Amino acid sequence: MKTHLVFALMTVALLALVITQHRGRTLTFDTVIRIAEDLSREPYHPPQPPSPALRALNYDQARDIRYRPEATLWQRQGLPFQARFFFAAGAHNADPVTVFQVNRDGAGEVRFSPDQFDFGPLVSLTAAEKAQGHYSGFRLYHPLNRPDQLDELIVFQGASYFRPLARDLLYGLSARGIAIDTLGREDFPRFTTFWLVEPAPGATEMTLYALLEGRDVTGAYEFRLQPGTTTRIPIRAALFPRHRVKDVGLAPLTSMYWYGENTSNTFGNWRPEVHDSDGLQIQRGNGEWLWRPLSWSQQRQVNVFPDTHPKGFGLFQRDRDFTHYQDTEAHYHQRPSIWIEPTGDWGAGAVVLLQNPTRDEYADNIVASWRPDAGLTPGQRLDLAYTLHVFGDDAGTLPPLGRCVSTRIDYQNAEYYRLFVLDFTGGPLAGASDVQADIWTGKHGTISAVTTQRIPNSPLWRVTFTVSTAQTNQPIEIGCTLRDKDGKALTETWTDTWVK
Repeated sequence: MKTHLVFALMTVALLALVITQHRGRTLTFDTVIRIAEDLSREPYHPPQPPSPALRALNYDQARDIRYRPEATLWQRQGLPFQARFFFAAGAHNADPVTVFQVNRDGAGEVRFSPDQFDFGPLVSLTAAEKAQGHYSGFRLYHPLNRPDQLDELIVFQGASYFRPLARDLLYGLSARGIAIDTLGREDFPRFTTFWLVEPAPGATEMTLYALLEGRDVTGAYEFRLQPGTTTRIPIRAALFPRHRVKDVGLAPLTSMYWYGENTSNTFGNWRPEVHDSDGLQIQRGNGEWLWRPLSWSQQRQVNVFPDTHPKGFGLFQRDRDFTHYQDTEAHYHQRPSIWIEPTGDWGAGAVVLLQNPTRDEYADNIVASWRPDAGLTPGQRLDLAYTLHVFGDDAGTLPPLGRCVSTRIDYQNAEYYRLFVLDFTGGPLAGASDVQADIWTGKHGTISAVTTQRIPNSPLWRVTFTVSTAQTNQPIEIGCTLRDKDGKALTETWTDTWVK
């Protein structure tokens, strides 16, 4: 405990020194980079847990502590971006964060006070116990849906997680600063310090900086929030590895998929589909577009899509039809899609999709990220830049080709056969008349009974085919692209893995 306290005080002292040096002049991203680089040379010590009384609060009790609207940062100035904070309590989301506000006079800490919070009837804490609290994160507000009303725009809370929104959407999948060893002894680096740059009156963009600290890496992040029908967030990061890290996920996205139209059952649930995202979209360095529908299985699935100079990837909620979900509370048809657009050369690596089995909708069991072949090496700074796009209906934009809008699988009575039914629409398919299905499979599978037809009185083209295997337990990769008579691609490439 004493050692942890010493290093905590060293970190605070370093931050205080840097902030003091920048009084009277604007704090910049370079300042945060210097802090991250200095911390990378020190041993890592995890954050101190909250006091026993605060940690003992359960989920409902922690939710019963609410930030007072009248304490909202920048409310009195009437600025277009405003912030409210979370109280660090309970077993989850209890790690403390430090927040500064930055203006032309420099950076000043946003001081925690229990007077900023209302403690509901579920919470029994003494005044001394309340005073031991800290911030655990914050929400930013902006007139996102109406010009006369502040709406939630983004939440930063827990490790390096953040959840952004665009117009007319509800919270769904999360983004992260970084993912470390998701297939092994996973590390969860944390955003420990934030600098919120005070926006000008009437501003349509806001900048914030974040300091990342973890067992294996430190880092500095810059976020430029540009809200709208599509919310754009240009991100820059400078990473400083403490140790060699081979399995690193850059620009990671985390989501939930329980079941959908391609799942063999609904686990006894009354709703037809339950998921925050339904597929992984990739644009490879050669320009090819891939679509991988998310799926449920009894074991972990890891799919690796090798590439060089990727053009983008993201987790999408492509299905926007309420009747496909029938959920008037969760509103899964209003969950965001997120597209990661790299800036500059990301080199060689792979988009990695991790799908864990789940028995309910309460666990984020999906992770997608870019894994560079080079990994992270101590002493070698890694600079990264990309733009995160948050949006709802992506029709006609991503991709510009025809898209697969449903994947259905008939599991048949024969154990080693599957019937696949795919529906495509959009892009050049609208005016197509002679469409051919280009279908491939791995060495363990055989394709047969292929049909391609336009569904009458509909913009949909349907492809059906059967896959069979010679009684093997090997996963079978399958792909399908619709082409014109000259072999030109009319659609993205649908791809899936049949796991027995």
